[in-house]
Amino acid sequence: MAGNIVQVVAAAVQAVANVGDAGASLGSLATTAVNAKPALKNSHSRMVAKMINLHKIRRSVEDHFRIYWFPRKRVDLWLSEVERIELQVMELKDKFSEFDQTWGIHPYAALTEEINVMCTEIDEVLREGKKMEDDLVKPETRRIVELATPISIANVSPLNEKLEQLLEYLKDQSYDTIRVHGVAGTGKRVLIQHVNNHEAIANKMFDIVLWLPASDYENHDNDYSREVRVQHIIARRLGLDLGDITDVNVLASKIRGELDGAKYMLLLDDLKSNIELETIGIPRNKNGSKVVFTTYLRHVFPFGPLTRSTQFFNIEIKKLSEADSWQMFEDILINENDTIQQHEIGTIARKVVKWCDGLFSLIYIVAQNFKSKRSPQNWSDGLQMLRRPAKMGDIYKKALESFLNFSYGGLEENQKLCFLFTVLYPEGSKIPIDCLFDCWTTHKFLVHGAPESSSVTAQDILEHLLAMALLDEGSNKQYVTIDKVFRTAAMELLQERNQYKYLVAEEALEKLKNDNCKDTHWISLSGSEIDDLPDEVDCPELTTLFLQKNSKPETISSSFFKKMKDLIILDLYKTGSEMMIPMSDLQKLKVLYVNGSAMLKKLPFKIEGLDHMLEVLDIRDCIMNELPRDIKKLKHLRRLMVSINGGGTLHPIICELSSLKELILDVKSDVHINKVIENIIERIDTLRELTTLKFCLQDDIVDVIQVRGDTLKIFVPKQSSLQHILKERNIPYSALQVYIGVQMTPDLEIPKSFHKYDNFVLSCDKIVTEPVIEKVLLKVNALIMMKDNSVEHLDPIIVPHLHGCLVQRCNKIETLIQTNGFSNLETLVLSKCFQLKVLFSNNVVQQLISLKYLEIRDCSAIEEINMLSTNGGDILPTLATLVLHDLQMLKKICSDMKWPSLCTLEIHKCPNLTELPLNENSAKNLRNIRVERTWWRNMGLGVEIKQKYERCCKFSA
Repeated sequence: MAGNIVQVVAAAVQAVANVGDAGASLGSLATTAVNAKPALKNSHSRMVAKMINLHKIRRSVEDHFRIYWFPRKRVDLWLSEVERIELQVMELKDKFSEFDQTWGIHPYAALTEEINVMCTEIDEVLREGKKMEDDLVKPETRRIVELATPISIANVSPLNEKLEQLLEYLKDQSYDTIRVHGVAGTGKRVLIQHVNNHEAIANKMFDIVLWLPASDYENHDNDYSREVRVQHIIARRLGLDLGDITDVNVLASKIRGELDGAKYMLLLDDLKSNIELETIGIPRNKNGSKVVFTTYLRHVFPFGPLTRSTQFFNIEIKKLSEADSWQMFEDILINENDTIQQHEIGTIARKVVKWCDGLFSLIYIVAQNFKSKRSPQNWSDGLQMLRRPAKMGDIYKKALESFLNFSYGGLEENQKLCFLFTVLYPEGSKIPIDCLFDCWTTHKFLVHGAPESSSVTAQDILEHLLAMALLDEGSNKQYVTIDKVFRTAAMELLQERNQYKYLVAEEALEKLKNDNCKDTHWISLSGSEIDDLPDEVDCPELTTLFLQKNSKPETISSSFFKKMKDLIILDLYKTGSEMMIPMSDLQKLKVLYVNGSAMLKKLPFKIEGLDHMLEVLDIRDCIMNELPRDIKKLKHLRRLMVSINGGGTLHPIICELSSLKELILDVKSDVHINKVIENIIERIDTLRELTTLKFCLQDDIVDVIQVRGDTLKIFVPKQSSLQHILKERNIPYSALQVYIGVQMTPDLEIPKSFHKYDNFVLSCDKIVTEPVIEKVLLKVNALIMMKDNSVEHLDPIIVPHLHGCLVQRCNKIETLIQTNGFSNLETLVLSKCFQLKVLFSNNVVQQLISLKYLEIRDCSAIEEINMLSTNGGDILPTLATLVLHDLQMLKKICSDMKWPSLCTLEIHKCPNLTELPLNENSAKNLRNIRVERTWWRNMGLGVEIKQKYERCCKFSA
C-alpha cells in the first residue's frame, strides 16, 4: 500500500511538472497532503455528528409515529432514505479508517469530497426529518382517540362473543367492509365503541382509527350537505386545516392525499342511507384498511348502493335471551341496590326485565332508573308506568315512549322543566351545554319545586338526565343530543302541562305572520331557513326566541322586537342579518347570542342608561374591531364570550368589567395555546370576581379557572402565572385544586387512591418557593408531581398538611425523602420514576407514623424497599395497603418489618423478589394477598407460613 501511495505522489509531481508549473515542488505537494488529512478528518467528524443527530431525529419520528397519526407513505420513504444514508456512511467510515493509516494526496481529496457530498445529503434528510417531527406533534392528532368509557359488556356474553368475532374479522384480509346489523337497541354502537378502545387496536393494528358517531354527521345543520360534514369531521381528525372549503371534490382530494397508502379503520355509526365514501375521499385500500358500520337497515352501504356482487362481512346483533337480560340487569343494580335480592322486589324485577324484551339499550337505561328505587311499592309503580300502552311506532319506539313516561315521571319538577326545554332545538341537532345552562338559569328552572335549602346546579341536573339516559352526551362532551322519539314524546308532555306554550319551525312562522302568538312563551325557528320575518309581531308573553341558523333574511326590522316586553332569551346565532335590537323595549333581556354573525361589525344595540338587565352576551365569530366603552354600563353582565386572535390580544375594555364572573375566549389561531393563556392571565388580574375562565379551540376546551360547588380549580402553564390569579384573591372555597403545567382533564393518570383528596397541587413544573405558592401549599393536603425532571427529592417542597403524595415520571429523583417532616403523610404513590433507587434515607421511615397506603409502580432502578429501624420500634405501624407492580430489579423488602396494620398486599411483575418478611409474628391482620400464582409458588417461605397466608391469596395468571 505504501508503494502505491509513493507512486501516486510521484505521478502527481510529474503531472505538475508537465503543465509547466515551475513554482511547484515536492515540498509544496507534501504540504498539500499534510493539509488534506486534517480536512478529511474534519469532514469525517462533521459526518459522524450529523449521523448522531439523524439517529436522534429518527427515534423521535418513530416514537411519535407510534402515538400520532401521520401518512405512513411519507414516513416509510423517509426511513428508507435514512437506511440508504446509513449504508453509505458505513462504507465511507470504512474507507476513512483505511486511509487514516496511510499517506497520500489525491485519495484524501477524493474521499473528502465524497464525505462532503454525503454531509449535504444528510442535511437534506435531517431537514425533512425535523419537519416531519414538527408536523407529527403540531396537530397532536393521535392514531387512536380513546372514547369515554362505554357501557360495560364484560358480563354480556353474546356481545362479548360478537366483539371477539369482529376483532377476528379485522385481521382478515379478504374483506374491507364489515356491517354490524340489528334492530334498534341491541347494542351495536356500544360494540364498536369497545372496538375503538380495545387494546388489540391500540397495539398498532391500524395507522389511524376514525370514529364517526351519527350525532356528528347525521344532524340537520343546513349549512352543509351530509357529505361535506363527514369530510370536515374526517379532516379535523387527520389534523388538516380546511377552513371554510365546501367543495366536495377539493375536500376529497385533500383527504385522499392524506390517507393514500394508510392502513385505516373507519367506524361509522348508525348509517341510515347510502354514502359514497370514495367520493368523500376515503380510498378503498387493499392493504388491510377496514370500514365498520352499524345500521338497522339492510339496504344501506358506505360505498354506494348494494349489488349482488357486493362483498362484506355481516355481523348480526340479536336481542338478548331472558337469562342474559337478567344477568345484565342484575349486574348493573347489584353494586348500588341490593334490594333486588329481596323476594318481592326480585319478582317484580323479573317482570321489568321481561318488559325490556332483550333490548340491550333498554335494559341499561331502565336499570339505571331502578337503581334509586328501594321499596316494593316503588318497583311496582315503576313497572306499571312501563306497561302503559304506547301510541304508535315500531317495537323499539313503543318501548322508548313507555320508558320516557316512566323515567320522566320519576323526575323532580326542576329536572322536568330542564328536560322539556330541549324540544326547542331541532331534531338531531347538537345542543350546546353552555347554552342550556344559560337558559335553565335565566328561566330559574333550577329552583322550581326544589327545597329552599337546595343548592342544585345546572351540572347536577344535566348529569342526572344523562344518567337516566334521557339525553345523550356528545363525543366531545360540549353538547348533548335528544333521541327523536324522546323529543316527540317530550313535545306532547309539554303541551299537556299547558304551563309553557311553545311553537317550533313551520307552525311558529305561520303563526308569527298571522300575528297569532299572543299567548306563546317559547318560539323556535332554529334552522328553518326562513326567507323573511314580519316587520312587527305582538308577543307580550314571549320569554324565549330562537332565530339561530337562518342566514337568508338580510335584515331584521327593529320593530319586530318592539312588542316582546317579557323577552329574556334571544338567540341570533348565525343569522347573518343586519339588525338593531331596541334594548329600550327589551328591558328584561338577559341572554343575547349574536355569535357566528360574520357580518356583524358592531354591537347590535346601543347602551344607554344603567338599567340594562343583560347578563349573558356572546359575540364570538363576529368581525367587530371595537367594543364601545359604554359596555361598562352593563352592570349585570356576568358571562361574556368573545373571540381573540392568536397573539392573545384582549380588548382592554373587557378588563374593566369588574363584576364579570365568566369569560370564555374563542382562540382563532393555531399558535401555542399555553402562550396565549399566559398572555391573557397577565391582563385580567383586575377581574377578581371570575369563577370561570375558559379558552375554546377548534376541537378542545381548556379551563383555566373553574368553580364547581365549593371547589376552585385553577390551571396555569407555569407557576409564575399563579400570582396574577391568586395574589389578591381570597379563597373562600372549601377545596382548592391547582394544576401547573398540565390541563385539568379527566384522562390524567391519577390512581383511585388519590380520588379522595379534594385539595391538591398537581405540578409538571418545578415548584419554586414564593408567597403565592406558599399560600396554596398551606391550603392543600395532597401533592402530585408529574413529569418534573428538575426535582431531586421532596424535601424542599414544604406542604404543612400533606396527607397524600403522588410522584410520577420524575426521572431525576434517586431518593424520595432525605429528611423528616412527613409525619402526616397517609398515602404515597410512586410511578415510573426510572432513576429512583432509594425510597427513604437514614431513619426517615420511622417518622412516617401515619402512612396507610404505599404503592410503587414501574420504577425499574429500585432493588430494595429500605425500611430500616435504628431504635427497634415498629416500622410503618399504620400501613394497611402495600402495592408493588412491575419492579423488575426489586430483590428485597427489609426483613425487620412487622406490619402490625397490614391488611392488603399486592405484588405483580416483580420476578427477582424471592422472599417476603412474613413470619408467624408479622402481618397478623393481613387478609388480602393478590399475587401471580407461579410467583407465589416459587416464594421462599416456610411451608407452614405459606399455608397460613395462602388462604388470603387471590391469584392471577
